[in-house]
Amino acid sequence: MTEPTEHTEERRMMQESVRRYVERSYGFAQRSAALAEPAGFAARHWADFASFGWLALGLPEACGGFGNALDQAALAEELGRALVAEPWLANAALCGPLLAQDADAVQCGHVVAMAAGRLKLALAAWEIQGRYDAFDIAATAQPDARGWVLDGSKTLVLAGGSADLFLVVARTAGQRRDRHGLSLFAVPASTAGLQVDPLPTYDGRQTATLALRRAVVPEAALVGVRDVAWPRVEAAIDHATAMACAESVGTMARAFELTRDYLATRVQFGRAITANQVIRHRLVDLFVSIEQARAITEAAAARLLDAPRERMRVVSQAKAFVCAAGRKLGEEAVQLHGAVGMTDEMEIGHCYKRLAATANLFGDVDWHLERLAALDEACAVPA
Repeated sequence: MTEPTEHTEERRMMQESVRRYVERSYGFAQRSAALAEPAGFAARHWADFASFGWLALGLPEACGGFGNALDQAALAEELGRALVAEPWLANAALCGPLLAQDADAVQCGHVVAMAAGRLKLALAAWEIQGRYDAFDIAATAQPDARGWVLDGSKTLVLAGGSADLFLVVARTAGQRRDRHGLSLFAVPASTAGLQVDPLPTYDGRQTATLALRRAVVPEAALVGVRDVAWPRVEAAIDHATAMACAESVGTMARAFELTRDYLATRVQFGRAITANQVIRHRLVDLFVSIEQARAITEAAAARLLDAPRERMRVVSQAKAFVCAAGRKLGEEAVQLHGAVGMTDEMEIGHCYKRLAATANLFGDVDWHLERLAALDEACAVPA
């Protein structure tokens, strides 16, 4: 179905306004300054994101949101172009959609507070033994007279170092790799028995490891229905995966622009490097890969509300393609810059690090290809 023209025009205008803000207030120097802040990002930028409505974009109206996933993907592309250090992805694209599914008043309240910039969220799902399989959960939650007692550890909790509230996936029934028997709990960062160790990644994002040692939370901390949290967690991770792809498209576009401009001004043997036809062909190939990545990402964002199997298929197709295309473009861009492309003083190196890190976020190429194969195999089994 073709989207109404007024919707696409509004989206284009929104993207232009985001780009103007980025060019004015979030250049390479401002980003470097934000990374040097104690939290790893600038509080003033986060406040701007909230006041502009960027933290609410793409979330349900029932929880104070507006727009749709395609609007959010358009925003993500512009934020990816700027290599933002702020935890937008973890909050607005992962935890927001997770809490907004079948949300009650308390969950909606958390989403509204997040969108207003008053509450920072982080999903604590992944564990060391599970690698990309977020359902491989050994952490447990046991009912107690005081509520629930949580034990276990979590790794690579995106934006965990700055979170006020953790959404912890813990096992309340079943065995370690069972998809049934998982429950979701809202755990304040101040909870006794919860230890948070911040861990910055090489591309400038902030993560953390969590240790839960008989951490007690009230019965009301349970989010949704006991034992059946996995479908909603999986849907939220797929949503965030599509938005991470959109961020990568923006980073790819920025890396291409930097490389094109550098080659147009770099002179060798009395002429610009772009006078070489082979170089122009390489630039065309990079440009085409960006357009392909944008198209497959938009297709995934448009189908995030489809049935689970269809949603998983388009998201994995997008992530597998964008992972490979982004890494290749990043490597080509650094190579075309020569030795200076490897220095921290050059923005292109930061683009490459972001593309390489995002390629391993929410599943790498192999993991998503394996998921696609499993989906095809499931479809081939006779009913």
